[in-house]
Formats: sequence, structure tokens, C-alpha cells
Amino acid sequence: MGEVARRRADWSNLRVFFAVAETGGINAAARALNVNPSTVTRAVEELERQLNVTLFHRGPKGAVLTAAGEAAFQRVRTMEEMAGALELEVGDSETLPEGRVRLAAPDGVSGYFITPHLPEFLRAYPGIDLAIDCGLWPDRPLDGEADLTLTFSEPTQPDAIAQPIAHVHYALFASREYISLYGAPSSIEEVLPHPYVHHAAQTHQRELWGKKVEAWQTLTHRRIETNSSAVVIEAVRNGVGIGAMPTSIASVLPDLVMLDVLKVGPAKLWLVHHRDAVRPARVRLVKEWLKSIFDARSRPWYRAEFVHPRDFADHPQPTPAVPVLPKGRRAAGR
Repeated sequence: MGEVARRRADWSNLRVFFAVAETGGINAAARALNVNPSTVTRAVEELERQLNVTLFHRGPKGAVLTAAGEAAFQRVRTMEEMAGALELEVGDSETLPEGRVRLAAPDGVSGYFITPHLPEFLRAYPGIDLAIDCGLWPDRPLDGEADLTLTFSEPTQPDAIAQPIAHVHYALFASREYISLYGAPSSIEEVLPHPYVHHAAQTHQRELWGKKVEAWQTLTHRRIETNSSAVVIEAVRNGVGIGAMPTSIASVLPDLVMLDVLKVGPAKLWLVHHRDAVRPARVRLVKEWLKSIFDARSRPWYRAEFVHPRDFADHPQPTPAVPVLPKGRRAAGR
């Protein structure tokens, strides 16, 4: 990446390259940056000319980083993080990070992957309050529009800033007690006689689950059907039956056992906000904290490539990095 400095690559081109690498495609990056796809293409091509390397393989699955592109991406990611830290240090220098931040996120993501890390963040920033809307009461949402949104649906709003912060792989799970009582199916066909805990999203997200899995699911005995990820997880955890859920759940609930009969995904988890929403320091702090929770460098189960839960022990989870206030500024007390 030293070539970037020597050839004085334009920072705007580097940020466009970063957006393409993050989102996985020219069009997705264009939507995230609120520019035309042709602008994104020109910026990437200009950067490739400056560095005299190919950064992406372009194909039907989008833009995939080459080896040189991956090396550049890691360096530019560090630059992006430093730029974010600079914004926190210089921006709002007279404003303490206090007030309410509104987050919209699925119930399973909120309950099992965000909530366990709340204490250290709230201790660091006692002036920040969080409103977490899981969308379970659509006719009675929490007051106010969300500052930040986590969603599995790629945003299409032209004024939305969106970046995928995790790749989520799915598989079938059962509890250890259930397996000891009824045995572990060794094929997808052997799952059929077992009670199945079905999440409604598996019916609607056909592009993720595919026709083969969709056809298989019509044959399952849906002992439980729900639109709540928490219900799926707790039902399977308590021995009701077998259910599909993110493989990352094994990092939180190691008593759940993945069955090696079905792998689906990955689905992208998007972090979305309007351009002006992150101006307040409190919102930027929460955004950086969320990104650290789903950082694939320290939590490889969020990588694009599949990592089996049996290998999770080789990657101990560090505590998510709580963004640090610049010197001279204190979190507001109560």
C-alpha cells in the first residue's frame, strides 16, 4: 500500500474503492455514496491506473477483491477508521456526547449480539441513552425516526448511507439435550421427521434460501412458526426441535449444536443512516461501537467465507472496542 502514498492516490478515489469493497458492487457503492455508478467505475479505474494493479475481479456476483485489492482494502480501512476518529475528536468539540440515540434492529440481533455489550458502552458514556426498536409493534414504534438502522434488506433509498457490517451464515441447530434424546440427523432428508421451528423470513427471503431449501421446508413439520428470531433461538435451545439460525449464535450460546446438513448464505447485515443523522457525536459513537461488535477481523464468523462453529474456539472474542473520547472531553455524568 506504500504505492498509494508514492503515487499520491486521490483520497476521494480511495473512499470510493473502500465503498465498493464494503458493499461488494458498483451499484451498491453508488447508492451508499449517493453518486452515479459511472462515477464509481471511473474512480476505481483511475485508482487502478495510479497503482498499476487490478483491485477487483468483476463478475455476476459483483466486485470481488483481488489479492492486491485485499491488501489495499486493509490499509484503506485503517485510514477510514482514523478519519472517523478525527471526526469525533475535532467535530462537536464543544458538545458532550449526551442524549438519546434511536436504533432500529431485528430482535435476534438486538437481543443476542448487541445487548450483551451494552454495559461497557453505557458505563463509558453515561450521558447517552438508547432506544432500540425491534419492529415487533409496527403500529406502535418507539417515538422518533431511527438514527441508525441494522437490516438484512439492502436499502434502496437514494438519501441513505449504507454499508454491510457483517456477513451472516445460516445453518440448522439443535440443543445438546435434544440430540442426546433423539439423535443428530446426518442428512437434510433425515431432518424431516423432526419438529421444526420455522422463521417466517425463511419463506420470504427466497433469494437467500433458494428453491431447494424452500421446497424442503414445505415438507418439514413446523411445530413452531414465528416471525421472532428470539422465539426460534429459545425454542431450539429448550429442546422443542430443530431450527435454522445464524452460525454466529454458537459464539453466544455454545450449548447449541450445528448440524452439518445445511448451510445457507451469507446474508449481509447493513448499517444504514441518513447523511445528516451522524452529525451528533453521540450517534457517531454508537455507530463505531456497532461496527466493532460485528468486526469480522476479530469475529471471523462474520466473514464472507464460512467458518464452522467448531473452529470458533480458535478465535477468542475480544470485548468490542468502545470508542474513546478525545483528551480534554469527558462523558457527561448523571
